[in-house]
Amino acid sequence: MKLVQGSLILLFVFLSVNLSAKKISEAEKRADVITKWMTEKLDLSTDQILKVKELNLECEKEIDRLTTEKAGFPCMQAVRDSLLQKENDFSEVLTETQLASYKKSKCELKEKLKRMFKRL
Repeated sequence: MKLVQGSLILLFVFLSVNLSAKKISEAEKRADVITKWMTEKLDLSTDQILKVKELNLECEKEIDRLTTEKAGFPCMQAVRDSLLQKENDFSEVLTETQLASYKKSKCELKEKLKRMFKRL
């Protein structure tokens, strides 16, 4: 009986780790797509790419965390706040022109992400 319980616990731990890894993987995929889009659209320098990639990954991981912890309107508010914070952080990395272009084009990015991740 104890062997069966131990095996079940190990199975649940294994599944939890795999699910967590998958979520992190999805966040990384989204962050990579966003960073690549921004690199092409905004003509980022090498230094900017590194900083933007870090900010995108941090935000996407936060969004994954929020969507597992919250639901409904509180979740939408928290995600919105996280995205606004990322945009604010971009102001320290991007030029004024790049930031204006990002703000103007972010709906295009949103649609691209929807199309890409709808297929998965």
